[in-house]
Amino acid sequence: MDAEGAELVACADLDADAAAEFADAYDCAAYTDTAEMVDDADIDAVSVCTPSGTHADVTVEAARAGAHVLCEKPLDVYADRMDRMIDACDEAGVTLAGVFQKRTFDSAQRAKRAVDDGELGDLVLGDAQVKWFRSQPYYDSGEWRGTRDMDGGCLLNQAIHYIDMLQWLGGGIESVQAMTDTLARDLECEDTAAIALRFSNGALGTISATTATKGGGDRIELNGTDGSLALAGDSITEFRVGTGEESHYSAETEARDVDIAPQEWGEGHAAFVADFVDAVREGREPMVPGREARKAVDIILAAYESSDRGERVALEEIRDR
Repeated sequence: MDAEGAELVACADLDADAAAEFADAYDCAAYTDTAEMVDDADIDAVSVCTPSGTHADVTVEAARAGAHVLCEKPLDVYADRMDRMIDACDEAGVTLAGVFQKRTFDSAQRAKRAVDDGELGDLVLGDAQVKWFRSQPYYDSGEWRGTRDMDGGCLLNQAIHYIDMLQWLGGGIESVQAMTDTLARDLECEDTAAIALRFSNGALGTISATTATKGGGDRIELNGTDGSLALAGDSITEFRVGTGEESHYSAETEARDVDIAPQEWGEGHAAFVADFVDAVREGREPMVPGREARKAVDIILAAYESSDRGERVALEEIRDR
């Protein structure tokens, strides 16, 4: 799907054959060096789609060569690497954005308005569930998959979109207490995780994630003092608010009408790229600037540390290192 305002002119890959194959398929120039590509092909911006643990190195190279950077999730897999990315882009005066395309969905935008406008009252609970299947051959398909230095497990690779959504909708996470384990797959990192949360506004919540189940799904639920809202896929599946009629044991609610158009595959990415292009042209921040994109990773890094230490970890501990 084409993104308005963006034109693909070149690609870079350490594997010259892979770069040439991509270039042939998409009619662009091929390189094996990011900085050379930016300089030689007169590149304005790069989209970083390499393995997660290489994002910092590629971003720093591109920024120092003068290119704006749109980086796929996660920003990187360690806090110090994300620091390097953000600092390099700041020093070069270029824009850094992280890709969380689910934020562009009509359902996500409506949910954000519901929270911000107080339709749910004060947030009490916020939960995310990501219960998916990834086979062992999936992890075996690349040496980098499932490794700590290059990928991470079900949290950094799969659940991160929903973790970002939950923290964005709920107003940020203050601390986590987590258990992670590798229960059904052969990889360095976790295939299953359970996390208890405290939001910055005092609300509580949970994240449960796995890539080792069959028949699961994904869902985000927000519960407030005046209403509840749930999202699954690209839809709002429940949105109810109180009528004011209540007793000791129950409260009447009514459904809020929502008119949410289904998303075509790739539509979210196209919208995200278009926003990035506009941000660069207008000199404004993109939808998810680098410091915002790192928040979901910080939550996961805190969860990793909490699981190792067996105790609650505040996100400030991760950010202040």
